[in-house]
Amino acid sequence: MGPSRLVFTEEQQVSVRQWKPLIASFACLLLASCGLDISFNKKAPPPPTEYSLGTPYADVRTLAIAPAVNLSGVRDFDPLTISDRLFEEMHQVAGLQVLPLNKTLIAMTKLGIRSIDTPEAAQAVAREMAADGLIIPAVTAYDPYNPPTLGMSLQLYTTRNMVARPSAEARRIDGTIIANGEDPAAADARQPVSAVSAVFDAHNQTVLRELRDYAAGRTEYDSALREQKFLLDMEQYSRFVCHAMARRLLEVERTRVTGR
Repeated sequence: MGPSRLVFTEEQQVSVRQWKPLIASFACLLLASCGLDISFNKKAPPPPTEYSLGTPYADVRTLAIAPAVNLSGVRDFDPLTISDRLFEEMHQVAGLQVLPLNKTLIAMTKLGIRSIDTPEAAQAVAREMAADGLIIPAVTAYDPYNPPTLGMSLQLYTTRNMVARPSAEARRIDGTIIANGEDPAAADARQPVSAVSAVFDAHNQTVLRELRDYAAGRTEYDSALREQKFLLDMEQYSRFVCHAMARRLLEVERTRVTGR
């Protein structure tokens, strides 16, 4: 014999249907009395905080981006795309005018320069574009698979000293060493005024914290992806690295400008 079933008459079924709205209303009142928010209207999220950069210079300066050099040993990517992404990130720096890679390539063609591998070539190209300086990026490590790794270095060569001479302490910080009795202008002509280098390995928790800060201003506030969007797409991850490298270069330049 199977389990017994509860059978309602037609009058009882009508009565149950009549009580359903009252039961639902009572449940809502009970939840409200317990201090629970039963509103289905989703509150608008606060606007994301943009992880922005600022120029260290007193007035507007013009910098150009050179073709990136591939030192990673990996041939599965176009290093020129790194130059383009670096331009996009540096173009957002307030108080800084940045010339794109195409203008640099045109200037190199006009001067008959196939590659910028000497300080003299860098300064000649910058002067041809009437720029204050030229940034030469290099890719030192490249692994696009999640978690990705991207290493970069940036060197800044200038056509003229954009600021007053820094103190000896500042020159030690940015790696520029001036020997006693040596002409500072001659020393500057042989090396970049500022240089930075770093490897962004997404296994590293410090790198991931920096990525979260960057992603907070460039993804939806309540997106489940957040920084995962950048870890799954090497193009997006390289944008983050270019931004981080631009910030490091500007910090070194700020030290050179202020002398502290």
